[in-house]
Amino acid sequence: MSTLQPLDPDLAAIVAAMRANGAPPPFSGEAAQARERLARAILSARQRHGVPAVRKVEDTNAGTGPSRVPVRIYRPASTGPHATVVFFHGGGFVLGSVELMDDIARKLCRDVDAVIVSVDYRLAPEHPYPAAHDDALAATCWALAHATDLGGDPDRVAVAGESAGANLAASAALLCRDRAAPLAAQLLIVPGLDMARDPGRLAQPGRDYPMLSPSDLREIARLYMGTRSGESAAFPPSPLRAPSVARSPATVIAVAGHDPLQEEGVAYAERLRAAGVAVRLLRYGDMFHPFFGFFEASAAARRANDEICLALRACLRGEAPHPAPGVDRHGAVRHAGAMHPGDHPPLEDHR
Repeated sequence: MSTLQPLDPDLAAIVAAMRANGAPPPFSGEAAQARERLARAILSARQRHGVPAVRKVEDTNAGTGPSRVPVRIYRPASTGPHATVVFFHGGGFVLGSVELMDDIARKLCRDVDAVIVSVDYRLAPEHPYPAAHDDALAATCWALAHATDLGGDPDRVAVAGESAGANLAASAALLCRDRAAPLAAQLLIVPGLDMARDPGRLAQPGRDYPMLSPSDLREIARLYMGTRSGESAAFPPSPLRAPSVARSPATVIAVAGHDPLQEEGVAYAERLRAAGVAVRLLRYGDMFHPFFGFFEASAAARRANDEICLALRACLRGEAPHPAPGVDRHGAVRHAGAMHPGDHPPLEDHR
């Protein structure tokens, strides 16, 4: 169990304001109501802050026919060919969309200097498991097959996701490995990787989980797994329980201290490392679960977001996912040194 750090003051102020206004839990009520609440909050913030600039944005479909998946493609301002990153938004398989996560995808495009394929996968409860996982794999395979057409380098295709989207990214990476179509890297931000978890066991005494509670996790599993809850303890809905994670791509995992999913991200990093996979684990003890999207509201969240983007960018340039020498914002010295499969440097970058 890691030492509890206070929540970042900027994020704490947001939580206090939400509670003062009587904001309900994110997954309470009907799915349509929860989606409307999220959309109002995100679009209101976007009006205040704007969105990062990129060269071009295009809506299209990954694939054709009934199995096609809507995607939004973002192209950076620099000259290619670029890496291609297939991005899956968060939202517990129930909330979120390409449009609502437009600012996150734009920042990834700009800061990673990559073509971003943001996937509008189907949502529960209207489309329970395995709909989102099927869409994730289809979109990833499409990006691998069309990387050159997208202006990308076919040898530098990665997946990335936040929360439930990180589950989809990890699952797609393992399935592509099994199909002999390996990816160059994966970025897993506050990942939820075990749909068979006991949410009650994730809560640590004295910790406040303001944006994602253990009860939220229980509701997410109910809504997404539906009548197939008996498959929760298996792969692909639970990448943490995959029989093997060997030959996974170079990996960056980011976890937050005020998040019940923190230990799932840590456990996956440990499994990857034990399997000889190059992995960098970034721990942000003063962040809450969805911090990655709060880069306009918190200076600390922006620094974390910047660092995560740079870590993925380094992976896609062929650099091992290990920290550069220096001192992080909490004063902990980081040690230089390349990390290669089979090496055993320090697993974590403490924040």
